[in-house]
Amino acid sequence: MIMKFKNTNRPVAWAMVFLIGTFVGTHSSLAGEKAPGWQNLVNMSRADVSRFSLKMINNGADVGSMTYGWERDGTRYVISDRTEMQPNILETAQAVIDATTLLPLNIGIDFAIGENNRKYDVTWNGKALTGGVVISQPGAEARTVDFSNPDHPPSALRLSIFGLIAGLQLGEGFSLKLPWYNTLSNTIENIELVHDGIENIETPAGTYQAHKIDLKHGTPENIVYVTTSLPQKIIRIDVVGQPMHFVRLP
Repeated sequence: MIMKFKNTNRPVAWAMVFLIGTFVGTHSSLAGEKAPGWQNLVNMSRADVSRFSLKMINNGADVGSMTYGWERDGTRYVISDRTEMQPNILETAQAVIDATTLLPLNIGIDFAIGENNRKYDVTWNGKALTGGVVISQPGAEARTVDFSNPDHPPSALRLSIFGLIAGLQLGEGFSLKLPWYNTLSNTIENIELVHDGIENIETPAGTYQAHKIDLKHGTPENIVYVTTSLPQKIIRIDVVGQPMHFVRLP
């Protein structure tokens, strides 16, 4: 899961939002209903989303890594992520989504900055969302923020977006709008994916010809590079407006 920091080698205000912010449970997702239009454009047989790793570069320095992947489990996909950044940020996440609707069934996230920790556990059951986040920090009692809401609109998971992009038929003129659920802020954001040409991208795993996809209106915005050859792979992710990017490792 891509995290956004200010123009520095140290994590600052953005990360601290998750330690002191409050959340209002106003949005979520819905699994099991008839798929809206965006799902009809995703064909996961086009994608290579087996577990892979990327190196995190910030201001030209190697500061961390991200490991991400999907695994089919019957009628579901299990999505996993581990992202770490020096000196003390670690996020692990696992989500389950319906393989037909591509909508979420459950997500758990453990987000830590040093000894400050947030544990998210959210489940969808029909139209109902249950769960929330437990917030822990030194010198204070743990507290729970409830995200429950009985009637939420369907949306993709933010955690699933890199796999979904790899499953799209990309090309000149391609654009797609869809809602995603951002677990860390308990909100839905209406994002847009826009094809912005084809480039040759060098990575430690090799040089690839890649579709350049602008991910707009999300938190954060990204530029995602996807191989033009099948099966499509994510090979680089840039954080827009920041000196940070991720490149695929062998």
